[in-house]
Amino acid sequence: MYPFLVADIGGTNARFATVLGKDRGHYQLQHITKLSGRDHASFSAALRTYLDELDMPQPKYACIAIAGPVDGSSIKMTNLPWAFSAEGLAEEFSFDSVQLMNDFAALAAATSELAESHLQLIKPGEAALRGNKAILGPGTGLGVAGLVNANGHWQPISSEGGHVNLAPSTALECEVIAAGMKRHGHVSAETFISGPGLVNLYTALADVRGESALHVQPQQVSAAAVSNSDALSRQSLQLFCSFLGALAGNLALTYGAKGGVYLAGGILPRLIDFFRSSEFNQRFSEKGIMSNYLTHIPVNLVAYEYSALLGAAAWLDQKVATKHT
Repeated sequence: MYPFLVADIGGTNARFATVLGKDRGHYQLQHITKLSGRDHASFSAALRTYLDELDMPQPKYACIAIAGPVDGSSIKMTNLPWAFSAEGLAEEFSFDSVQLMNDFAALAAATSELAESHLQLIKPGEAALRGNKAILGPGTGLGVAGLVNANGHWQPISSEGGHVNLAPSTALECEVIAAGMKRHGHVSAETFISGPGLVNLYTALADVRGESALHVQPQQVSAAAVSNSDALSRQSLQLFCSFLGALAGNLALTYGAKGGVYLAGGILPRLIDFFRSSEFNQRFSEKGIMSNYLTHIPVNLVAYEYSALLGAAAWLDQKVATKHT
């Protein structure tokens, strides 16, 4: 069956790798390459560039993780002028099979393949071996997915959970959400829990406090918060972590995630010390009569750049194995 080809397409870059098999239970990613989407007119062109540089037989099976909804076998990217289909790629490149999946579904699939070195523990607990899992990650947007074990197979569950209504837990959060509603109309979780959302949150808090919002980039807010050079920025980032903790706890309840909750995205690893000292863990577990249910659920931060590629490999391996049995 091996080698497999796996890819992870974001709004800017496309990452590729080949999977040669497993070693000590872990997929071995080889020939990892990152290509700029702007440098290629189509996904086929980027894939051709990658395949032309491989010094090995072309893989016959491929799985592609995409940043965006995957509905059916045809894809039209939002942030890149790329459109393609699984059938078209299979025909053009002589693949026996091409699987498409959402990138957070791939990240969810990866949670059962990650080594301990790929994780940073945020909240201790005891994960159930085959328990459901939940994953969320603030970045350009807010991704959410789940993972369930059915008859010995892991099944990722895609979702648009980043767009649920954001719920307040304190009087201040009520005021901040109300201020956000005045500016944005609808306040979803992503409105405040994302890179652009941090600026939205900072601006809403400024409105509540009757202050001027000076920063327009999330990096400015987070840098001022971490350096403790601006009280408004620091309180904004504290609220960001609190909102994220509350939402993560909600997802743990929704998915019954006794297998653990995983955090991803590019924001949190840069703020790890601030994040660890925040109220994230407290807000994760504060769920009234269900607080004890959450006490034992661990939370880990995924700190491996190619996790989506691992998840794509796991999903493809499962699909190919099922096909051949």
